[in-house]
Amino acid sequence: MLVKRLLLAVISIAFGVATTWGIVLLIGTTPGEYGGAYFTFTALTLAIALGIWLDKFMATEILPK
Repeated sequence: MLVKRLLLAVISIAFGVATTWGIVLLIGTTPGEYGGAYFTFTALTLAIALGIWLDKFMATEILPK
């Protein structure tokens, strides 16, 4: 169970960072211009959103039923 939860966290964080990086480049700016705090919070938000879905499909039971 611990391995599944760690895998969920790694996938979610990687997705959040990669998606945020893509969004920042898509709007034509750099992460420095976008801002470190904004980049972090955007990546965190996307990672949590994916983590909720992955929790259901991977059956890690991090969230209560």
